[in-house]
Amino acid sequence: MNKKAGIGIAAAVAVVVAGALGTSYYMGGKLQQRFTEGIAKGSDYGVKIQITSYERGAFSSTAKTVWTLENDDEPTQFTAEHKISHGPLPLGHAAEIHTRFNLPDDVEPALKTALNGRSPLEIATKVGWGRSSSNVMTSPAVTTKVNDSDMNWGGMKIAWDMPANLKGAKGTGHFAGLEFKDAEGSATMDKAEIRFDIKQPEGQKFWTGPFAMNIAKFATSKIEDGKTSASHFEGISMDSDTLLKGDVVEMTLKSGIKSVKLEDKQANDLVLEMAFNNIDAGWINQAMEMSKRMNAQRAEGEEATDGEDEMSGGDFREKMLKSLTQALARKPSIEIKRLSMHTPEGVSEFSAAVQYLGDGEKMGNLFKDLKVSVKVDVPKPLMENLIQSRKRASLIATLDDENDYKPEEIDSAAKIQTQGSLELLTKEGIFEDKDGKIRTEIVFAQGEIQANGKPLSPEGTAMLMSEAME
Repeated sequence: MNKKAGIGIAAAVAVVVAGALGTSYYMGGKLQQRFTEGIAKGSDYGVKIQITSYERGAFSSTAKTVWTLENDDEPTQFTAEHKISHGPLPLGHAAEIHTRFNLPDDVEPALKTALNGRSPLEIATKVGWGRSSSNVMTSPAVTTKVNDSDMNWGGMKIAWDMPANLKGAKGTGHFAGLEFKDAEGSATMDKAEIRFDIKQPEGQKFWTGPFAMNIAKFATSKIEDGKTSASHFEGISMDSDTLLKGDVVEMTLKSGIKSVKLEDKQANDLVLEMAFNNIDAGWINQAMEMSKRMNAQRAEGEEATDGEDEMSGGDFREKMLKSLTQALARKPSIEIKRLSMHTPEGVSEFSAAVQYLGDGEKMGNLFKDLKVSVKVDVPKPLMENLIQSRKRASLIATLDDENDYKPEEIDSAAKIQTQGSLELLTKEGIFEDKDGKIRTEIVFAQGEIQANGKPLSPEGTAMLMSEAME
């Protein structure tokens, strides 16, 4: 190779290296700006984050932050360390950020020992050239003692993608399990999973999209006076979806439990389906904004006089009332479409709905503009048990000293009252006793109550109100 060619190659290499260094440092500057912007958004989620240091280099940068969670008692504070790689051209994307959270200084020494230098929580982020990101959050498995309780944490992994504007997230989460156990009892959760695909629509403060959760098992036990009480839930699931349709929000929720055991009571195939319809988006935004402002006031520790507190609360109520007219004009409704379960007595079904049918302008007619409907189909033995439990609790509440009476005496009185209530409710046409089941369909509309398709008499109305308010 001649001298001239060597100089040319050296010059070309210098240009490439200089270009790479320039690109890397430029990306480092952009990443620092984006890092700072992202940190600032923490306050939107109830977390105060402060950057205590940021050192930018040619190919990598480091940063340290302090995170503060405001609680009712004392704030929880911990630190995080960030290692940022931004060049040249790392693995085909713009940058990688590795965040390592540190335990609070006042954490129990046993937890520090169990972690053995590991971080309790880490996040690995890959930032694309278009500023979108892929993230993986992990927590290691750990077995230790916390507040005199034996803890077994199986670890977790949550992976999600976010767009450049940070107003969306799509991903999954896996939790191996968690168990606490001490001399007073235990609590166990096995194998939980979540799925989500949410976004914040332009101009809105709330999030829309589906969210789902499944928990294989959740169980608790409590030891008191030498006796152990236990509860056991298996096959817990929840699916929700929130949609923005023009200026209104629609939300559906479906949850279920495959089996439940509480002491000597057991039920299978519990299902709850709910729907929220025609909820005004502007009203939701205003409610969220006011709540955020009030929480921020409390977080900043502002000391106000009683008059200022009243003014703040009054200001909140006044603004909410003004927006209520618009919200009611959408004719919102809340429905329990289905609540059902299978018990040894049989299958129970329940549904209910509250609808506003007015125009929102005449608040004085609010009572008449509401339509409330309730439908019940329950095995008679179960209905008797439910009413008897309420009667027993009511009797105990009126006694000066429960110990002055034998339990069987209280049970006998509650049973007599239960039979009397069932007879009167059936006589007034509120309950229908047929084929071993108690059925009823009650509708309140236009200021009138109907039971099973017929107007309810004044006596029946009084009876219904008395039972409902007991």
